[in-house]
Amino acid sequence: MQFEAHYNGVLTNKISETMENGKEMLDMLNVQVKLWIHSCEAEADKYTKDMNEDYEHFFCWYSEDMFKVKQRLKIYRYLRNLICTGGLDEVMEYMRHTIEHFTDDLILGSLQKHSTNISFNTAHLLELEVKQMVIKEFKGMMFRIKDGGARK
Repeated sequence: MQFEAHYNGVLTNKISETMENGKEMLDMLNVQVKLWIHSCEAEADKYTKDMNEDYEHFFCWYSEDMFKVKQRLKIYRYLRNLICTGGLDEVMEYMRHTIEHFTDDLILGSLQKHSTNISFNTAHLLELEVKQMVIKEFKGMMFRIKDGGARK
């Protein structure tokens, strides 16, 4: 009886520690994703200002960057929503699945779309660049989470 009470106490403590650690990891991830979003929003605001001042210059020099920023924002906002509504396991599974899916697209997918629309073909290449960037970022965050949040 005494052993069972001790075992249940230890088990309860371990579960509490695991839940607390999961919350800490979600909080850490949430801070990082907010930084990514803030950075992208600041970049998008700068590009929007440039676009409104001189569209021709913007189009020639920054339209591709703006496209990539908007693609990244879409991914980061979805992840932030998942962090706020899901648990650590769900967030980790989303990042793992995204890495796997994007890697498959990069390795097995076509590097070129053979559309007659030049902009469509360019957008495809830019999406591939975004996928590379997101894979690196998500892998880095997953490593930090699995490492207990320690920075190396």
